[in-house]
Amino acid sequence: MSPTLAVILERRLVGHVERTRAGAIRLTYTEDARELGRTPLSLSLPTDSRSHAGDAVLTFVRALLPESNATMAAIARHTGADPDDVLAMLEAIGKDCAGAVQFCLPDDVDATIDRAGELVPVADGNIEQRLAALRMSEETSWTMPGEHWSLGGAQNKLALRREGGRWFEAKGAEATSHILKPGIRQLAYQALVEHVTMRAAAACGLDVADTDYVEFKTEPAVIVTRFDRRRDAAGLTRVHQEDVCQALGRSQKYEEYGGPGVREILHLLRESAWNRTQAERNAQRFVDAVIFNTVVAAPDAHARNYALLLAGGQVELAPLYDVATGLAYDSPADRVLSMSVGGEFRIDRIGREEWTRFADEIGLSAQDVIDRAAWFADSIPGAIRGALSGVDDEDGAANELRRRLLPAVDAHMLRVTNAL
Repeated sequence: MSPTLAVILERRLVGHVERTRAGAIRLTYTEDARELGRTPLSLSLPTDSRSHAGDAVLTFVRALLPESNATMAAIARHTGADPDDVLAMLEAIGKDCAGAVQFCLPDDVDATIDRAGELVPVADGNIEQRLAALRMSEETSWTMPGEHWSLGGAQNKLALRREGGRWFEAKGAEATSHILKPGIRQLAYQALVEHVTMRAAAACGLDVADTDYVEFKTEPAVIVTRFDRRRDAAGLTRVHQEDVCQALGRSQKYEEYGGPGVREILHLLRESAWNRTQAERNAQRFVDAVIFNTVVAAPDAHARNYALLLAGGQVELAPLYDVATGLAYDSPADRVLSMSVGGEFRIDRIGREEWTRFADEIGLSAQDVIDRAAWFADSIPGAIRGALSGVDDEDGAANELRRRLLPAVDAHMLRVTNAL
């Protein structure tokens, strides 16, 4: 039988989740959580209703668990939890979710809120072993495994704390500060591709999570600074966040399979903002991100790869993450986007007509959108070259990627420009 769990947000009890007799998962807020100005658990679960049940609750809690079936199975083996029972899995690992939300048994609320923390040093050799285990032993290639990279939860991750240039495991109340990813194991140098694309996006003026590319002896990784953390007088504090699918109560992340598209996400950003200034800032940043991801041919910029930072009534689009071009790899004849542009998913078929429809659908000037796409097409080649030049290339990865990626980038940007 599924457990009833207490929900803690920002170190306060805000509600309970339980499975109903009908099998649905129900969230019931405390009266304290419903006070004006409190941070909501999710935009899809507003506190003006005391309880919620059904798909929106299930979508929110399920998204807090790993997508990878292999990772879920490993957690189940380690904890004894049923991997098919989301509440049982949250009981096992829910004290360390993304953002500032935690789950525990009702009798453990005080102990969870007041628990002590500890930082345990981790040697580079140990990190190397963990990354190798994440990467597993499947062969890498320069061929894309399919239309989207994260089908089946392809990306595995390791979360650690970095202080003073050293790595630590964060135990108890201590929060992790960085996410380490070996990259998608079927794709050669994919961790480096992500780092280079993220640095290129930053060079183009986008707000992106900070990244580094580090080799732990034989195991390379892209290291992402967590944006759901903030340093203050108390140390490293968790900041509440949710991805756009959670905010919309939607389980499908790919638009072509029924997930959110640009217009729906823009409506969410504009309607949920504190004021008009915040609404337009979030909307402009999101549109910029969509244009960049399209021009750079990033196949996996789906709704779960956009997040919102929530604080009281404030809703801010989080820095971009998981941005990676697919141009380094051979691909299916029709490489596709996760969100359509003017109704078109196939990257090589997007031109002036599609950008014009895109602008019309979201109420922007078509010429402004086309000019922005042209600016990115002109800027991205230099930004990628600059990002590659900053990589410490001990194993020759940057040179190999430079040889494969740069000609493809130059050719693609020429095609983009000519299509405008």
